[in-house]
Amino acid sequence: MDKIVPDPPLDAFHTSAHRGTLLFATHPGIPARDALEHVSLLLKGAELNADDVSAHLSGLEAEQLWNVIHSMEMARALVDSLLTD
Repeated sequence: MDKIVPDPPLDAFHTSAHRGTLLFATHPGIPARDALEHVSLLLKGAELNADDVSAHLSGLEAEQLWNVIHSMEMARALVDSLLTD
């Protein structure tokens, strides 16, 4: 039988000391430019990590990851174009 609960359980980050605290949250009032700069950095990091992984793949898996990398590059290009105004 497959185990349904992941190791560790998904709520492992919610300790009694941090009850009600989110691991990741967005906050209102953040300037759009700051948010876009952060998005660009996150996409760049994802691209670099995926590119490293792609060296270890072949066939269909490599093609699928290439599509993911290309999509991230296009998304980052759109974000970066908003930042160059």
